[in-house]
This record gives sequence, structure tokens and C-alpha cells, in this order.
Amino acid sequence: MGRRSTVAALPRELVEACNGLIRDGHTIEEILAALQGMGAQVSRSAVGRYVKSARESMEKYRQAQEVAKVWVDKLEAEPSGDVGRLLPEMLRVVAFQTLTTMGESEEHVGAMDVMLLAKALKDIAGTQKVSIDTELQLRRVREQTQAKADAAARAAAQEMQQAGVSEATIAAIRQRILGVAAP
Repeated sequence: MGRRSTVAALPRELVEACNGLIRDGHTIEEILAALQGMGAQVSRSAVGRYVKSARESMEKYRQAQEVAKVWVDKLEAEPSGDVGRLLPEMLRVVAFQTLTTMGESEEHVGAMDVMLLAKALKDIAGTQKVSIDTELQLRRVREQTQAKADAAARAAAQEMQQAGVSEATIAAIRQRILGVAAP
């Protein structure tokens, strides 16, 4: 792992000022001049590396926001669809990548970091269980509703047969009401 950026090592207020200038779209020379004007001793190449890294991060964040917007729209339109099942799996992958990064990092990993990651994994598992339980319950309700509709259709067909209604008419009525052909 590389050493820490000299810009990132500056006092917090200088780093925040630098980040603000980057967000506002200032050039490397303008940012360097502003930092040196505030008393920072940094080279142009250090500022250039920091700006490049920050802009790449901002671009990734912007792309992630666009993707998230598409997914949220899809999830709102179809909450129990593929996207709803995919999101917990994606979060699990992110957690795994974070664990891998923690293991490869030369920096000390604090107990709080591990605890937060473990809590996130637990929450993901809980969310997935609730989602599965909801899907199973909806499936049972649909099956019960279908069974009741089939029973009502059979009873109605028997009454219509006793009243002398033709099989073709009974099948047409069944098709129109239930949307399915007679068994």
C-alpha cells in the first residue's frame, strides 16, 4: 500500500478547502495557488495526484448514483422482482470485498470496523429472510385465492349444467371470469 498523500495529510480545513475547489472545477494550478496562499507546503505533482484521485472518486460516485436511481425506479415498480432479490446479494458481495480489502491492508483494522461490517451482514441476512417469508406468504395467499376461485367456478358450472346451459357457454363464461379454459 502506498504512502498517504501529502495533500490528505494537511490540516483538515486546508483539505476541505482543496476538496471544495475540486468540486467547483478549479484547475490544478488554481488549487495549488490557493493552498500555497493558505500556507500549505505541497508540490504541484502532489496536488495533481490528489485532484486526479478525487475526480475519479467523484465520477464513480456519480455513476453509482445513476445506477442506483435506475435500480430504485425498477424496485419501486416491481418490489418483489429480480432487483429486489439481487440487492441483498450485491450488498453481500460489497461486504466480502470490504473484508478482503481489510485483510490485505497494511493499516490497522479497528474492532469498530469489524463490528459494523458484521452488523451489516446480519442486517442483510435478516432482510433476506423477511423477503423470503413475504414471498412465501404471498404465494400461499395466491394459491388459496385460486383454489377458492376454482371451487366457485366448479359450483357455478354444476348449477349452470342443472339449469340446462350448454358446455360451450359454461366454458366461455369460465374463460371470461377466470381467464382460464375449463379443466
